[in-house]
Parts: sequence; C-alpha cells; structure tokens
Amino acid sequence: MLTENELKKELEALAEKKFKPSDNKTAEKLVPAMLTHIGSPDPELRDSLIYSAFASWVMRYDVLSIETLRNTFKTLLDDKHLLFGFGETKTDSIFTRSFSALWLPPILIKHRQSAFLSSKDILDAHRKLTKFLREEKDRRGFVEGKGWAHAAAHAGDALDDLAQCPEIGAEELRKMLPVIRETMSMTEFVYAHGEDERMVTPVLAVIQRDLLPSDEIKIWLESFVAPVKETKTMPDGVILRANIQNFLQSLYFRLKWADANSALLPAIENTLREINIFA
Repeated sequence: MLTENELKKELEALAEKKFKPSDNKTAEKLVPAMLTHIGSPDPELRDSLIYSAFASWVMRYDVLSIETLRNTFKTLLDDKHLLFGFGETKTDSIFTRSFSALWLPPILIKHRQSAFLSSKDILDAHRKLTKFLREEKDRRGFVEGKGWAHAAAHAGDALDDLAQCPEIGAEELRKMLPVIRETMSMTEFVYAHGEDERMVTPVLAVIQRDLLPSDEIKIWLESFVAPVKETKTMPDGVILRANIQNFLQSLYFRLKWADANSALLPAIENTLREINIFA
C-alpha cells in the first residue's frame, strides 16, 4: 500500500494532466490507497488530489470498472469510513467521515445513468447517511491548517443525489425531512460555510420527486417553529433562530427561482414570520 507521500506524488503527476490516467489500470490500482488516505489531514492531498482525482475518473473519464465503483460504494459506508471515529469531536477523524460522504455523489450519479447498485445498497446508504447526519457531533466547516471538514455540507450533497435515485421511495424521502431539520437546528454555532444552501438542495430533490403531498411538506415546515420557541437559553436560542432562518430563507428563494411547488412559499413565509422576533 502506498504511503501518503507516495500517493501524493502519484496524484500530483496526474494532476498536471487534469487527472487523465494513461490507462484504466493506473486509476484502478490507486483507488485502494486513496480510500486508505481519504481522511488525510493534509488538505491538498485529501481534497485537491484524492477527491478531485476520484471525481474526475468517475464523471469525466469513466475509467473505473463497475465492480470497483460497487466495491468503493460499500467501503465508503463502512465503519472505517463514513462511521470512522463516530461520536468524536474536534479530531481528525471527521475528515474521513466527511470525505467518505463526499465520494458518494459521483457514484450515485453514475448509478442513475446506468444502474449497477442494488436496492439494498441504496437503502443501506439511506440508513447510514441519515444516521450520520442525525448523530454527527463534529459540525466544523473550515479547519485552519487542515481545510474543509464540512460534514453537513458533504452529507447534504450525498443526500441530494440519493433522493433522486428511483430506488428511494416516499417512505425514505419522508424520513429525510426531519433529519434535515435536526441538522439545521444547530445551537453550538451559526453555520457560516454554505451549509444552509447545501442542505436546501436535497429538500428540493425531495419536493421535485413529487411523491410526498404538499400538505405533508407544509407540516414539516411548520415543525421548525416549536424548537425555536422552546429554546429559551442564551445564546442557544439566538443561534438556533439564525440557522433556521438562514435555511428557510434559502429554501424560499431556491423554490421560487426553480419555479417548483410555489404553493409551499406561503408556508415558508408563515414559518419565518412565526420565528422572527421583529415580525
């Protein structure tokens, strides 16, 4: 197995060619080492090289075999990747968890183009991603000297592509919504790195699947009010209100711009009015 330094040199050479490998075997042989070092605290290796190479090989060059994609998908969801060090806070294990989530979208996009994952694989991803979002303790965005942790944003990206998979039905979409609400109901700090927009995207995917009735989504929107009104301690209440307002305002305009289910816009306005202390 390549060390981090050896892998970095290999990928730096490929980066000069926009990650285009000389042949398929070059990419295939590097994937195991990339999975091993997926959570390196070196931001250049983790993000600019490992992630960028993998995304390029899947989406741009199509050089990885179906077997490799299938095995990689399952590996990303295991206890050494998406759930590695689960429950820890402010440790480097977050990079492994978060970037395991970020690797899922290219595979899911490829799967939607030509199905190669089983329904069991997709439902397993749904179960583990929602667990990750609900229970992840480390919600840091950018970590000085180590780059993006961004667990909520990366999981939001994965949830978006998962929500678009035909194997995901109304029941699974329904379960995503409260998890998204809980994710945005952060009281430790105000999300400041685009997490609200990244989490709005899977909500739009859920809405656009048109499998859940509008009345059900309206009830979900109304459910944001109670946590804000019930949180009296400070500064928790102010932080919670800010996170939810930012999220709902983003959702409002993204829905409006996408011209998607405009019947939900008044419900979002009503919820925002309920939680706004100046309204």
